[in-house]
Amino acid sequence: MSNFFINILLLISAISLGGHLSKDTPLECSSKIFAKVLLGLGGGILAIGMMMYTINIESTKTLVDLRVVALMLIYYIGGFLPSLITGVSIVLFRIIYFGINQSSIVAGYQILILLLSYSIAGKLKLNMVKKWVTIYLLSIFSIISTYYYLLFNFGDVFKILLAYLIMSAIAAILAYYLLKYVKSSNELYRRYKNEATKDFLTGLNNTRQFDLIFNKSVENVKEKDEKLSCLMIDIDHFKYVNDTYGHAVGDIVLRDLAVILKNTCRVFDAVSRVGGEEFCILLIDCSKERAMDIGKRICDEVKKHEFEIGDGRKIGITVSVGVSAYPELTDNIETLLRQADDSLYKAKQTGRDKVCSVDICDEI
Repeated sequence: MSNFFINILLLISAISLGGHLSKDTPLECSSKIFAKVLLGLGGGILAIGMMMYTINIESTKTLVDLRVVALMLIYYIGGFLPSLITGVSIVLFRIIYFGINQSSIVAGYQILILLLSYSIAGKLKLNMVKKWVTIYLLSIFSIISTYYYLLFNFGDVFKILLAYLIMSAIAAILAYYLLKYVKSSNELYRRYKNEATKDFLTGLNNTRQFDLIFNKSVENVKEKDEKLSCLMIDIDHFKYVNDTYGHAVGDIVLRDLAVILKNTCRVFDAVSRVGGEEFCILLIDCSKERAMDIGKRICDEVKKHEFEIGDGRKIGITVSVGVSAYPELTDNIETLLRQADDSLYKAKQTGRDKVCSVDICDEI
């Protein structure tokens, strides 16, 4: 019985470790082949560990352990490919370490039958609980039948089967609830992590994340001798929008503007909300001329966009943009943000709805 408990402890340890390693990216959502292969190999290592603490019935060369729960676990998390890799790992280790005999051959066929059974069950539209119960029942039916066949002439066959049934049920229940706990904990972690870096309303980088990105960008510029430009963007007369239509409409405008900014910039540029109606875009390895062009395009896209505010109503807004560029407009990269802010102030003071740098303003 002690080996069964060791198997269960290995199972608990594997789920806990897997949960920690996948806290940023859930394994069940990963579509990359490499991730699925790693998951399958991890399942194989877990199953091999269980087989190292097996109950070896010498007279029949039969190994009694909970490796099938490892196979269930991997199929439940990753589907067919990882469980196939785990199954192959089990069969290869069984043959190499314990030798070829009737039990190892039967065990190989059993793994194949289980994988086929899991695949058929996977096509059913079952919720997570029913899916786990289904693959457990398929597994336990197959395992009990196999052990009964192999141990038919062994005196304590029914005692072994009863012990196996009890311990496998305990392992399956523990595994399911531990998986559920790890999944909910990781989802909560990812949500908190996202909320710590993203603006709650627009989904853009928040001020804290912007500061981190800016500092990292400055380091890259100094190391690689690249250019770096910055756009500071502010909605013109946003207070009027809030006072006239209400803050709910103001939120709609901010969300729609965030989408426009992301769609207008390059995919690797950093778009952030740094104030109530103020946004900042770091343009990586971008010249002043290119930055001015992007600023003009943003103004154009915002001006022609109709912001739907409900009840069939639409409003239009404009934005002012301040541009700074290193090294064309400043030879001190630490002043990049202040220069962009000064340029934005210049755009506001000279009529709004325009793009300004320290040396020029372009009307839209």
